[in-house]
Order: sequence, then structure tokens, then C-alpha cells
Amino acid sequence: MPEKKRPCWPTLVTLLAVGVCAWINLMTRGSSGGYWCLDIAAIFAYLWVLVLHTVKSKTRGSLKLMLQACLIIAMLCVFDWNAGRGLWSVNFAIPFACIGLVFLATYIVMTRKLSWSEYIGYMVAVVLFGQMPVMGILLGFTHFVWPSFAAAGYAVFTFLVMLLFANGRYKGERTRRFRF
Repeated sequence: MPEKKRPCWPTLVTLLAVGVCAWINLMTRGSSGGYWCLDIAAIFAYLWVLVLHTVKSKTRGSLKLMLQACLIIAMLCVFDWNAGRGLWSVNFAIPFACIGLVFLATYIVMTRKLSWSEYIGYMVAVVLFGQMPVMGILLGFTHFVWPSFAAAGYAVFTFLVMLLFANGRYKGERTRRFRF
């Protein structure tokens, strides 16, 4: 059976749109202008990953969620960098995006029947992305610390609740595999 050929017009539209935006940006930039074409490129990159990886792939949901969160955080950083480096992304947007990710992971765990490996994947996502804003504090990027501590506290609380209220099958697997 011949392999179905994917259309190349979305790639062409993406390259054309980003190329035209970059050309216009470079021609009209002036001495104090920014590189707003990077915002357009970040949006198109996010849309490509959204369609190709999140919608069409068969990978685990926790990996899709982590990749989406990484791309949203990267896109917010690009927007912040182009908007004058006011650090609104690391001070407020990233911690609240991480809180949203932890809430979404909690909702998925509570509403779907998951295997133990998927459950562990969501727990890892909660821990990693809940603690990511704290890395901004430790590296000196974040000046307003309360959103970062709120994200970290919510992630730790959610992780502990996930451990306490895990279903019996997961508890048995955890005991058998990790001896705790």
C-alpha cells in the first residue's frame, strides 16, 4: 500500500509568512525597533508542534503536556524579550502557567483511568513544572517571588495528594517496584 503523501502547502505558508514578516521587520525596524518577527515565528512553531505532536501523535499524555508547557514557557520568554525585557514572563506568566499545568494534570488524573506509568508521568510533570519557577528565583531572574512560591507550594501539595489518594493498583505497583 503506497504511503500517503502529506501536503506541503502548510510548510510553504509558514515559511512564506515568517519570511515576509522578517523582511518587513528588518526593512522598517529603525534604530529603536525590536524583532517582532520572532513573535510570529514563535507562534507558528507552537502551532506546528500543537498540530503535529499534540493532536496527531500517539505518545503519552504526560509527555504531550510537558512539551506543551515547555513551548508555552519558551513562547512567553520570546514575547517578553521582544517587549523590552520587563521580566513579566518570569515574574508572573511562567508561575501562573505552571499552576495551570499542575491543575490540568490534576484534572486529568482525577477524571481518567490511567495506567501506573501514565500516573507516574503526570506526577513527574507536576513536580518538574511546579518547581520550575523556583529555578528563576535561584538563578536571580525573578524579582516578585510570591507567584513562584505559590506555584511550588501548589505543586508539592498536589504531589502529596496524588501520593495519598492513588488507586490501589498504583499503590501495589509502587510498593512492588520501589519498595516504599
